[in-house]
This record gives sequence, C-alpha cells and structure tokens, in this order.
Amino acid sequence: MTNNLTKKDYVLTIVDHLQKHKEIMSSDLQSLLQEVKTNIEQVPADTFFLESNMVMTETVSERKPNVSEPLFRLSEAYDELKKLAETNRESRPELLSAVTQLEGLLNSSEGYFPE
Repeated sequence: MTNNLTKKDYVLTIVDHLQKHKEIMSSDLQSLLQEVKTNIEQVPADTFFLESNMVMTETVSERKPNVSEPLFRLSEAYDELKKLAETNRESRPELLSAVTQLEGLLNSSEGYFPE
C-alpha cells in the first residue's frame, strides 16, 4: 500500500513540525502558524492543491494576491522562522529541517524552475 501524501497533508506536516517549537516563537508567529493550520484544515485537499498552485481562471492583471492564502502567510513568516532555526540549529535540528522543507515548498510554489 502506498502512502499518497497530498500537498495539503505535506503543508500541514511542516506546520505541525514548526509548531513543536512554539515556546521559542513570538506570539505573533505562533498565531500565524495556528491561523494557517486552521485555514488549511478547512479546505478539501483538491481545492488546496489548485489554490496553492495558483490554478486560476483570471488573467494575471485581474488576479489580486490572496493575502490569507496559507502559503502566502507562511512566506511572510519565513524570515523569522529561518532566523530562529539558525540561532537554535544545535539544540533544535528538527526546526531547521522543517524550515528547510518550508523553503523548498515556497520556492516550488513560486513557479520558478531553473533548467
């Protein structure tokens, strides 16, 4: 039996790993992660995949960035998470791993694929 991890499940797993280190995070960062998790949990996996891959019917000029979109919200928190992970890399290698996964996810979601 293969384990088919949806993009929704993958993002939730990253958020869960980040939240395990909430005691060293600012309250704003903790709130953002909880908000993202709640928003993701409320969306069906298929819908999350389409929205997070920016599949759209509007043209680029018509489309407004969705500031409540989970990956956008995570991208806003990335710098703070990266600093925390670097500062605590010895004592919390799992945090650095989760931030590295987040970085890969955010980079792939930007639609930039160098050849």
